[in-house]
Amino acid sequence: MRASRGSGNSRNGRNSRKRRIIDKPIEQSGKSMMALIALSLLRFMELYDIISNYQEVKNMALEGREYLEELISSVICIPDAFSIHLEDGKFIFGIASKDQRINDYYAVSAIYDSIVDLDAKIKYSFSQAVICDLPETLENYESFTKLTERELVAMYHIENMIYRVSILWDLLAQLCNVIFHTGLEVDKIYYNRYFKRFSSGSDSIEIAKEIKTYIDELDNTDMDDNPWQGNHAFLNEFRNQMTHKVTPSITSMSSFGFSLRPPAMYVLHRATEDYYKVSSFLCRLINEFIVEHKDWLPFGSSNTDGDKNE
Repeated sequence: MRASRGSGNSRNGRNSRKRRIIDKPIEQSGKSMMALIALSLLRFMELYDIISNYQEVKNMALEGREYLEELISSVICIPDAFSIHLEDGKFIFGIASKDQRINDYYAVSAIYDSIVDLDAKIKYSFSQAVICDLPETLENYESFTKLTERELVAMYHIENMIYRVSILWDLLAQLCNVIFHTGLEVDKIYYNRYFKRFSSGSDSIEIAKEIKTYIDELDNTDMDDNPWQGNHAFLNEFRNQMTHKVTPSITSMSSFGFSLRPPAMYVLHRATEDYYKVSSFLCRLINEFIVEHKDWLPFGSSNTDGDKNE
């Protein structure tokens, strides 16, 4: 996974080579399986420019749609990057092992595949929203009028995007749980609780502190500079309103609650910046995982002759 400034080149296409899941488990010793994983990691590193220290997009002079498109194109996911390939187009679907490193690898692989899937859907939602040619200023914006057909279509895709970006935050917590061996059950991980727990105390994790600082950032509508502050707080409230109150896409005032609909472009801006931020954290973790395991067999210093004695 890569997050950097977009170059304008398309690198998101799926490999056209047909692959099928193998029908039978392959018997491999622990060291042999590690060798296959090492080969896959090497392929992964050849496909990517490993980013040790994530860099923010520098060109903040861009505005409106052009700026958001720059953020979207800066996040690059390569499908099947963790797949371990065999001959005849086959690949290993999964394996249960006593080796923690192998189990971690397949867990990260599964999470990465989910990220790739969500990323494609988020990009599709974004593309469908921007072709609606939304106004980029508040000129002629009237919150008490109904959505135009164009705005209705845009908000449909923006709301889909917001929902899937929130899933990326949950996957970020799942990824931390695997990589840092925090030992929580998969179905009991909620990203807000997770990062609150591991952002302080004796078992704190450095990246969790950064993430907690970001998600706790207060919504600040007085700043015009990109990126906007408090995007995550705004989107949390927007999503909660979608679920529990009057839809945020309409203006309403009643005993059920008060809602003043924001411009669609305003919501798209905040969703896109939040997507870019969570993708940057995911990028860092995945690349650091790859770098940390680059010395696995057959590229490490371990003697492969030891396999014969096991």
